Amino acid sequence: MTKHNTPILPCLLLSVFGYFIYSRYGNAVKKADLAFSVGFLAYIYIANVVCFNSNRLQLSQREEQNIPFEPMGQHSLGRGAFIVDPSFMVYFGVSKLLSLLIPLILIFAAPSDIALMATPCVLIVIAQAVAEESTVTFHDVLRILVPIGYCSYKLFGPETTWALDSWSLLLEKYDGELLPSSNDHYWTTFNFVLAWVNLSFTAWNLFGFLLLRVLPVYFDKDETPRVEMAYTLLPLPKKKNKKM
Repeated sequence: MTKHNTPILPCLLLSVFGYFIYSRYGNAVKKADLAFSVGFLAYIYIANVVCFNSNRLQLSQREEQNIPFEPMGQHSLGRGAFIVDPSFMVYFGVSKLLSLLIPLILIFAAPSDIALMATPCVLIVIAQAVAEESTVTFHDVLRILVPIGYCSYKLFGPETTWALDSWSLLLEKYDGELLPSSNDHYWTTFNFVLAWVNLSFTAWNLFGFLLLRVLPVYFDKDETPRVEMAYTLLPLPKKKNKKM
């Protein structure tokens, strides 16, 4: 029988790391950021149970066909069409560098006013990572909704705020100074560039890559079996009539 295990340890480590960052600069994080991070994942979990019968149809189909579960292969996001592509690995590496690793430098090394700007976006990235890791056995529709949902919120929420605040801070620091030379000015410029690069990259990742390149991969009805619904307006699975 094919085993479908959720990677608990990575989820736990990511959650602990996210809490550590929150404990450091939690006052920069809005209640809406926390509500979305937890609430959207709860929505995905509830939808998987209520609307997709805990993905039993898809999981049983793999077991019947004796298909081994490969979360880092053919069952990764994008059905494994990207994970073996060198260009995608470069794209993935750049994504993590821009959205997580470099912003962490700001959080731990930059002045506090700049660190506060980057913190909400980093926490959303960590929340997305936890969501992706913890839903590897969920229905494909819900799995692809995870990066789309978190990217959408990040783009139109904390990332836009970060970019606009970095612009305001840059104008404030450079106001009346033609040749600023203090470390604060270097951090301010670096923060401004990183914020706007992140905003542009996330917009492309959402509207270019996820929606136009990855999403169509899931249009195959055989590989992504449909759950027959009982009602038109309510996403409730149809229950088979019991034989007398």
